Amino acid sequence: MQAHFALVLGVAAVLAACTHSDYMPNVIQLSPSGSSSNPAPESISKSFTLTAVEDGYTGVFTADTVVGTCWVVQAPITTGGAWTVVPQGTTCPHLDTEKILVKDQKGNAAATYIRSTQ
Repeated sequence: MQAHFALVLGVAAVLAACTHSDYMPNVIQLSPSGSSSNPAPESISKSFTLTAVEDGYTGVFTADTVVGTCWVVQAPITTGGAWTVVPQGTTCPHLDTEKILVKDQKGNAAATYIRSTQ
């Protein structure tokens, strides 16, 4: 009985050692990451790359600009969550803050806010 208990404890210790302490399933992490109160600044004169990562997720992400007209999300660079976001400087009437929404195929979503700068 003691040997069985020791084996169970040993397996539990190994599993705990293999588990990432920063593992956050169903949380999409975006870069650049901006909030509505602290948007990420990006120059309206050049494109930038938007990336998405979700621990334990290997499926396809989608990304769309849901608020604003100054930035357009292009087709994915990779199916793993990377896009080129292109400024629409000639058609953008003013510098503003826009919201880009990223979703996975499981129904999880995350948003980043981008502030247009010169």
